[in-house]
Amino acid sequence: METIFEKPIDIRHKDLKAVEWQIPQITPKRDYGDYEFQASLEHISNEMLKTFKSYRYEAYKNWGFPKWKRAKLNGYEPDKYVSFVPVSTSGKILALNGIDQEGIEILAKYDFEGAHRKFLLMAEAFSNTGFYLKTNEGEEREPIILTYDWKSPIYETSVYNISPFSKATVIRYIKSNKNENLFRTTSNRIIVRENASLELININLCNNDSLNIDNTFVEVQKNGKVQVTDINIGGRITSPHIVFRLAGEGAQAQLFPYFLGNKDNVIDMLYLMRFYSPETTGAIDAKGVIKDESKAAFRGFLDLKKGAKEANASESEYTLTLSEKAKAEALPSLLVDENEVNASHAATVGTIEKEKLYYLMTRGFSLEEAKKLISSGLFESAIDRIKVFDEGMSREVKDVIFQRI
Repeated sequence: METIFEKPIDIRHKDLKAVEWQIPQITPKRDYGDYEFQASLEHISNEMLKTFKSYRYEAYKNWGFPKWKRAKLNGYEPDKYVSFVPVSTSGKILALNGIDQEGIEILAKYDFEGAHRKFLLMAEAFSNTGFYLKTNEGEEREPIILTYDWKSPIYETSVYNISPFSKATVIRYIKSNKNENLFRTTSNRIIVRENASLELININLCNNDSLNIDNTFVEVQKNGKVQVTDINIGGRITSPHIVFRLAGEGAQAQLFPYFLGNKDNVIDMLYLMRFYSPETTGAIDAKGVIKDESKAAFRGFLDLKKGAKEANASESEYTLTLSEKAKAEALPSLLVDENEVNASHAATVGTIEKEKLYYLMTRGFSLEEAKKLISSGLFESAIDRIKVFDEGMSREVKDVIFQRI
């Protein structure tokens, strides 16, 4: 079987290729081993899945945890292992244990680095929750809502296999009510096949002590369409990592990241769209707010490979800062190895215009109220999109955003 491995930096020209800097790794004093791996198999009867997890566990042993200077992470020591994490589901979707041969082939064929290889392999080797979504050809699946009540470490492996000419919507809603250290890492693989479409909405409401790493790989095939709304609110460290592979002619992808950091949160984002085929279209439109001493690092890659003729690629990012101590890093990247393309990228960091504040204050709002109204307005499009599927959920998300701004 041909295997595909996607990583953020993949610069090659004729016989030349880029040399990558290797992230320092730290071997923890305490790590998961055979005991935790065997515990992770307790809820699995699928032999193919067990075999896959075994391979990933062997690979996991060879890695240390990363030292991320940008996120102030100096390695990691895993929390006490929990072998099963319940998730509330609405809509038709299987637990990962129900994965079929085709799903296993997706796991085996498509691979990626994730935010870091150790965290990706951790999610796969020690998965304690996960799902398998497979639509039938031509089916329009009712929206699926997955609600995670985050109380213990989450290790998720999921596969979405969207069949030709079918349509699906998935909302992943993560919320933590406990104010204590929480950890989550994921590995999600999504294949959107010919003329199929998928809408994915990620809602990550993290507490100020949580470490949240969400890794997703998406391949879009001929004339397929995918739209992702990625909302990340808070978290000591929040690290979304989404890779799009526009593999088929006419494939389309839209990504709308939203982020909010307060206190000393670090939101470290990496979004990559890689264009391989003609007449593909990909767009990233990111917005966010940072306050207090928080930090937002946005890395967005548009990578147009040879053969992606008449591709359309665009990227924009806007960070609103509400504090002089908050820090924004915007690193939009545009890599083009094909002549006949349309591509653009831009990033902006700004503050609230005094005229807007004055306008609201003349209508009775205090300064703080005016700042909250203007800042929370950046999230309105995302809130409206959630409301289409669940009005109560949209109110919860809106309230959390308003409270934290």
